[in-house]
Amino acid sequence: MKKDVFEVFKRRGIVYPSFEIYGGLSGFYDYGPIGARIKRNVEDLIREYYIIGEGCMEVECPTVSPESVWIASGHVKSFSDMLTECTKCSESYRADHIIENHKNISCAGKSLEELHEIIYNEKIKCPKCKGDLGKVYSYNLMFKTETGNPGKVAYLRPETAQTTYLAFRRLWEIARKKLPFGVLQIGHSFRNEISPRQGMIRLREFNQAELQYFTDPENKKAENLEAVADTRVRIFTKDEKEINTTIGEAVYQGIIKIELIAYFLGRSIQLFTEMGINRDALQLRQHMDDERAFYSSDTWDVEYMSENMGKIEILGISDRTDYDLSAHMKLSGVDMSVNIEGRKFVPHVVEVAYGIDRPIYCLLESCYAEEADRTLMKFPNKIAPYLAAVFPLVNKDGVDDKAKEVFDLLKKKRIYVLYDYSGSIGRRYARADEIGVPYCITIDYDTVKDNTVTVRNRDTKEQKRVKIEDLSKALTQ
Repeated sequence: MKKDVFEVFKRRGIVYPSFEIYGGLSGFYDYGPIGARIKRNVEDLIREYYIIGEGCMEVECPTVSPESVWIASGHVKSFSDMLTECTKCSESYRADHIIENHKNISCAGKSLEELHEIIYNEKIKCPKCKGDLGKVYSYNLMFKTETGNPGKVAYLRPETAQTTYLAFRRLWEIARKKLPFGVLQIGHSFRNEISPRQGMIRLREFNQAELQYFTDPENKKAENLEAVADTRVRIFTKDEKEINTTIGEAVYQGIIKIELIAYFLGRSIQLFTEMGINRDALQLRQHMDDERAFYSSDTWDVEYMSENMGKIEILGISDRTDYDLSAHMKLSGVDMSVNIEGRKFVPHVVEVAYGIDRPIYCLLESCYAEEADRTLMKFPNKIAPYLAAVFPLVNKDGVDDKAKEVFDLLKKKRIYVLYDYSGSIGRRYARADEIGVPYCITIDYDTVKDNTVTVRNRDTKEQKRVKIEDLSKALTQ
């Protein structure tokens, strides 16, 4: 258990609770100056995988949508948690959570009435005041708002997916009327959780990166399956069997029946590993029939086994069939079908839904290390908030001026670099280690004489002299 990990995150400006001067508000976190850089690098790595690597398009859509969008998608009717309130102190609880926490009874697929019956028969009381719990009811998780005057009902989106589907006709034209094609959207989503807990793991405002992969319902094969076929994975199937195998074998044996799902699971494992998440802590889990959305033919998660938080879902991949496009076609009256070689049909969608905040927590936990004399974050260079830090040994005798020259030189090379002149070199090393800066560059009296600097490696603490003219190459090779 890494007890002080959150304190390090807060102290070094990675993440911290929002609205602190007013007592905070659960379910909201700020990304500080360091965390914002890490978050941007995570998002850019996802873009690298899907826009460059897979040739997908990217869109950005509003976070506020008219009510009709969410009526069509089914969110107005069914995007809900099942809650119960204490009749004595009025505290609200998710019924499934309070049952599972107190009696270790699975609530998957159970109705409102069944959950209420369990609470009553098992005599489960309010954890806060031991009062009786009331009838279980359905609570919609969307944030409701209005647009204009007089106001028209609208909602903050609970996912990015629906806003991507709305423009399908335009996207189909841009894709030259060919399937398959993918559309990535990265942005904010909102869910009015009753009692968000576990810090960054369950938020009311959160970040997503969702890929909608539009495909022919008769062809869900993956052209590049061989690129992930040898990726080893630990799999938990819907009948709760644990299997250790490769992606290729899982497809061959029919464990993962849809090739596109298998391919994107493999690519996601590769992405998370390159991101810096501990590969050994990742596993795949297939949704059971009673937890899978009714419109999905198959759904899989990538889970991270956290030392602090237990099991964390960081990716969901689902074959959403033609449910969403057909639902919007029906309510809007706009034809979402395509015609390919005389076949008219509504495309199916394989959705690859990444969180951003949860993987960031997982990589922070994975990269956090404690050694005898220091605490450090072992971020990959692509994820580190700064590639290097520049330190003048002293702030006089032209050393500081030379340090600023080196700092400006690296900035002109478009390298994210930090300048720190406060405190001893040892303290500056410690600060840089705690935020995961891979290289520290010290400018000293010898630098003034011969234009060489000392470059220290974060992970090994090894130091070497490098000519200033070779510095950018040494940092980026």
